[in-house]
Amino acid sequence: MSEETNMWNNIEKKWLDNWEKNLTNTSDPDPNQKKYFITVAYPYPNSPQHIGHGRTYTIADTHARYKKLRGYNVLFPMAFHYTGTPILGMSKRVIAGDREIIENFKSIYKIEDKIIETFRDPLEIAKYFHEEIKKGMMEMGYSIDWRREFTTIDPVYKKFIAWQFETLKRLGVIEQGSHPVGWCPNDNNPVSQHDTLGDVEPAFTEYTMVKFKLTDEDIYLPTATLRPETLFGVTNLWINPTFEYLVVRINEKEKWIMTEESFNKLRFLNFSVEIVRTIQGSEIAERFVENPIDGSKIPVLPARFVTSDEGSGIVMSVPAHAPFDMQALIDLKRSQTTNRLKDIVPITIIESNLKGEISSVGMDANPKGDGTQTAAGFSLSDLDIPSLVMLKKYSIKEQSDPNLEKATSDLYSLEFYSGKMNNSVLNYSGMPVPKARDEVKFDLLRQNKAILFYELTNKPVICRCGTKCYVKLLDNQWFLNYGNPKWKRNAFECLESMEILPEEIIREFKNVFDWLKVRACARKSGLGTPLPWDTDWIIESLSDSVIYMIYYLVAKYVNLYNLENYLHLIDNSFFDYILLNKPEEYFKEELVKPDKEFSQSSDLKKSDNTELAEFKALANNIKNEFDYYYPLDSRHSGRDLVPNHLSFFIFNHSIIFQKSQWPKQIVVNGSVLMDGKKMSKSMGNTIPLRSTIRQFSADSIRVAMLILGELLQDVDFSFTTLRGIYTRLNEIFYFGKAFLNENKQWIKDISFEDYLRSQEKNNLNLEDLWLLHRLNSTITEISGALDEMRIRDSLNNVLYLMDKDFEWYKKRKLSKLGSNLESNRVYKEITYLFLKVRIIMLSPFCPFLTEELWALIDKNGKSVFNGNWPLPNPIFNNYTTEENERHITNILNDLEKILKVTKNSNPERVYIYLSSKQKTILYHKILEIVKDTNSRNFGLIMKTLLSDTSLTSDQKKFIQQNSELIKKMNQDLLSLSPSELLNRQKMNNFDELLPLQDAKSLLAKEIGIKESNFVIYSEDEPGIIDPKNKARISRPFKPALYVE
Repeated sequence: MSEETNMWNNIEKKWLDNWEKNLTNTSDPDPNQKKYFITVAYPYPNSPQHIGHGRTYTIADTHARYKKLRGYNVLFPMAFHYTGTPILGMSKRVIAGDREIIENFKSIYKIEDKIIETFRDPLEIAKYFHEEIKKGMMEMGYSIDWRREFTTIDPVYKKFIAWQFETLKRLGVIEQGSHPVGWCPNDNNPVSQHDTLGDVEPAFTEYTMVKFKLTDEDIYLPTATLRPETLFGVTNLWINPTFEYLVVRINEKEKWIMTEESFNKLRFLNFSVEIVRTIQGSEIAERFVENPIDGSKIPVLPARFVTSDEGSGIVMSVPAHAPFDMQALIDLKRSQTTNRLKDIVPITIIESNLKGEISSVGMDANPKGDGTQTAAGFSLSDLDIPSLVMLKKYSIKEQSDPNLEKATSDLYSLEFYSGKMNNSVLNYSGMPVPKARDEVKFDLLRQNKAILFYELTNKPVICRCGTKCYVKLLDNQWFLNYGNPKWKRNAFECLESMEILPEEIIREFKNVFDWLKVRACARKSGLGTPLPWDTDWIIESLSDSVIYMIYYLVAKYVNLYNLENYLHLIDNSFFDYILLNKPEEYFKEELVKPDKEFSQSSDLKKSDNTELAEFKALANNIKNEFDYYYPLDSRHSGRDLVPNHLSFFIFNHSIIFQKSQWPKQIVVNGSVLMDGKKMSKSMGNTIPLRSTIRQFSADSIRVAMLILGELLQDVDFSFTTLRGIYTRLNEIFYFGKAFLNENKQWIKDISFEDYLRSQEKNNLNLEDLWLLHRLNSTITEISGALDEMRIRDSLNNVLYLMDKDFEWYKKRKLSKLGSNLESNRVYKEITYLFLKVRIIMLSPFCPFLTEELWALIDKNGKSVFNGNWPLPNPIFNNYTTEENERHITNILNDLEKILKVTKNSNPERVYIYLSSKQKTILYHKILEIVKDTNSRNFGLIMKTLLSDTSLTSDQKKFIQQNSELIKKMNQDLLSLSPSELLNRQKMNNFDELLPLQDAKSLLAKEIGIKESNFVIYSEDEPGIIDPKNKARISRPFKPALYVE
């Protein structure tokens, strides 16, 4: 460990101890201060945190620290999510002596054998990683109120969750029945996101599995489809001739042919399945089946593109409405010329808004030579086939073309939203496609010609125990009916009332809300809270974690005031009284209206109150906390939780609580990647958080995670970036430390606001006024960015743009003062103010660095977070001051370009020609026209100028004779940004000479000439020296330049 790294580790420990000693991060109700309650998804303690976890927590902490500096009483608590089966699975693997998990504990997490041995108890795993994660959060500098810490298996928390579920059941949104769930056959349990490797939320799709009976044998070929209405257009089935299939007896009756993968899926869908024998796909190809919808006889054709793990491993072909099927049929007809293939003609059954011409793509010339276009042998001259239109649109000529996916998606979408069944489809003619889909499916199921089949959409999904997961149709399952119409309306209303950041994620929430229906909310094993009315079931981990942020307000009283001692008194009425604002008589009568309230610091054990009196005092104080802190002001989480936790969070709040207690904001962020892949334990690409802190400092890691991308972007973490940030923060730290140590004896502490108010008395120069103006603007910019959670913008500003401003200021100052710079009073005062403002605005991102520097400013030893965020002074928005410096830098840049183009490495003299007063008058006239008409039409501008009665005839003559010059002046204005244009309108009397005279020494030094050889003239100045007649081309804000 380097000396510098050791210094940061010591600084971090110093301030962690200071915050704990002074309760810097704690929050209690204060009626005189506005509250801000912010939470972030609590972690699951089955491993230490890595860099990938840190982004969400660091964003939330930055938000919390910023709000505290803005004067809010900020509550930012943390807890640990023990509920679920992953920890149980890990424990079972340890008991079984699983080499992989034991080796991971040793090599990745550096855990000793004696500790690993204790992991046979799942709670020991949770407790170990709980402490590891907590230490990492502390070391990262998160401003967490640890007095409110809890786990989801704490006794009082279980009472709280039981109350939540009793409430939901009373509201009619918990139901029991058969329901498809993600399922681990090994654990014999439903699985959700927290139970799977890579935190994959099992998603499944419902198919209609249609039964096609072989015409020569009493066996069915099932095919899974999302579009049962297209059965009328089936021309053939596809089967892979290279596969070995199974003949399976279903429910001891029918025999079906399917792949082994399909057989395994059916086992979990409440079917009795028995393998009868095996059969090769090649034995089935070239046979015929009967279409169950109309009895037509169709062939089974060989196709190697059929996969074994999709549906049954047999596919129905609808070439007129499926580009994949059409291209496969064209390719097959090319390679074979059997009569059976010649008889297959696409059947169009859906009319839609599809526009196009019959494709020649993939077609052969008609062998008859009559000019009729054919598709591998069948005539298309009188057909209108949608799939061929799409093949032509995307120029598709073979099955391997990646555009087939797009063509298929486009056609399916178009026909679903605008299609209707055509007249050839009896009983369903004229029906919109969505209605026909439902009607056909219902009829097939009713007639026992199909079954419902469920498939994982995002397979493979692997349980944390290592087992492949399936969809199981679970009987007597308890589930939350998120499809309840009233509940869904409430949730949408709640969503609309909230601020969702960034705004583009709102669409994702709405999409989730649209498709969200029922969700299993309990399982038969795992850690957690028993379902209160059916204790054989345990409430699952994504159902007991949706309103837990309220429990932080209770947990303080468990941890500090022994609420757990009154567990036998806590029932639903306790939470109804506190959280639902039920009248006092609703709560147990003998517990209401305590004899006396106890203070936040009182010790109940020393109280003379009875047990009931103590309990009712606790109840009233918890209610006061709830009334003060709720609703939740901001909820932070990763994007991966939008389809589940965050949506459930909104749904549950919207039905349990009144509108005034609905959450106000959700902030969603992207993931941290490593080499382009999501950082995940299951992928083996994680970077341990705590060891990285020791190597690079917590502040550097915080900045690296925040500055790499916008809020919703996935950011690619690299050690190269981290090292660069580490160096940058050290530069800021060492400069600030050196300056403050050298000057702390004589600099009088003054606020930025006070200095601005007194600046007229300080004899400030242009560059001094400019830096104060830039600080004023920077405060506005960074504050606005943080208000909108544009964290990267604000951090880039405070880390880099502020430095750019200060370097220019220092350069300007140095050109005037030379070696006297460091002793100049004004330079020191303004540098001090710059540092003070920067330290405060950097503190939400870098708490340790800024605390260390702030200790050199605050003589009373207060934390930087006890200070106030600097406020801009609108009066000091001095656009002229900013234009002065911009004018100087523009001239400098133009001169450098001239020297580069002319390859003049040794200039002797520079002439600058400012435009005449007449040009300035015309410039502002053009500016008024542009402002009033918002026109870019040069002809209109010329016409308006020439008709302006306030202009003299000489001025109008000048305009006519110098139209090209007027055109360039107009172009100058049009090239300005809206804000620059607005500023120009406010500067009618801008003196271009003033800043250039003020910066002559700097400009001359930068160009490499004597100051006396840097000459400035006005175009209409008597005695002007203009050897190359350059003055005539000068324009306002665009002086003419000549270099000898």
